[in-house]
Amino acid sequence: MPPQERITMTEADGVKVVRFVDRQLFDERTVREVADQIAAALPNDGKPINLVLDFSQVGLISSTLLSKLILLQRRIDGTHGKMRLCELSPVLQQVFRTSNLDRLFGIDRDLRSATEHLLS
Repeated sequence: MPPQERITMTEADGVKVVRFVDRQLFDERTVREVADQIAAALPNDGKPINLVLDFSQVGLISSTLLSKLILLQRRIDGTHGKMRLCELSPVLQQVFRTSNLDRLFGIDRDLRSATEHLLS
């Protein structure tokens, strides 16, 4: 049985937007499937990738997901693209602040702001 869809991806104006289906991105299997599905949905042609990760449906994340996001950021950087995170709950914002990952990732309040950052 194939893994269930863990993300949805849309694209507008050259910006890909990933929304997470699951409320909790915590257990190993879910995190692995999320990372695999994002990786499979992104092109491998070397062109810059502009990506927004929308956390509006997510309430809980694991440290394993954080490490997957770091790897994803490196991949995006390798294409000379940009990645932004948006719609983080106060709890998730605190996770990123506590781990100092708010310095690595561009974090915006909402999707509109994240998209504007990528297009500017």
